[in-house]
Amino acid sequence: MWRKSTEKYDKKLDEKFQQIVLGIEQVMKEDEEAEQNLDLEEKLEESPITSEKIAETVKKLEERLERDPKNKPLKKAKRQLEKDLLPRKQKYEEQKATLGERNSYSKTDTDSTFMRMKEDHMKNGQLKPGYNVQIGTENQFIIGFSLHQRAGDPGCLIPHLDLLEKYNRPKPKSVIADSSYGSEENYTHCEKAEIEALIKYNTFDKEQTKVWRQQIGRVENMTYDEELDEWICSNGKRLIFQY
Repeated sequence: MWRKSTEKYDKKLDEKFQQIVLGIEQVMKEDEEAEQNLDLEEKLEESPITSEKIAETVKKLEERLERDPKNKPLKKAKRQLEKDLLPRKQKYEEQKATLGERNSYSKTDTDSTFMRMKEDHMKNGQLKPGYNVQIGTENQFIIGFSLHQRAGDPGCLIPHLDLLEKYNRPKPKSVIADSSYGSEENYTHCEKAEIEALIKYNTFDKEQTKVWRQQIGRVENMTYDEELDEWICSNGKRLIFQY
């Protein structure tokens, strides 16, 4: 299950609900001024549409149909809301609650997240539900491990270190990790926690090559003139801010 598709269909459902409600109001308040309809549109756009709101609308329709049981537009609107929109809205709400901050989950194991696995023996990339396991070692002894729902390693370092603190494990004086953990957030966290971060950022090795240093368009190869607020490229050309 992917967040993008859930949000897409949920948004379409909200638009359909707004159309139905506006139609209901038109039937129920035919003699009122058009200004009130404009106020209703503004209210619909401001307030979030939830399953509780749809259920409340269905209840109001039922009360109105008790007084006017032959009103076909209202009966049609009630049927649409009750049989179609309400069940779908409840389903989307459940999916969003399961997703949390993730972008995907597996229907057979809702705790797992779809991740790009290593290629198989046929060099085929594999997208499968899984977990990201982090293991910390010292002198080849495992001193801690953690299980994560996110695929990327950069976002797992801080929660992993927090878990050590939660179980009263000693805070490491230094952390050695590969470049996949290199991020400004991780460097900042280690600095505040007084942990020496021996972690390369992901472009470190490329920056040592001649090809990289010859790319004049890269800001890493430019010099900044703080007084004039201008960048100077490796060809000596000044880049003046325009817009």
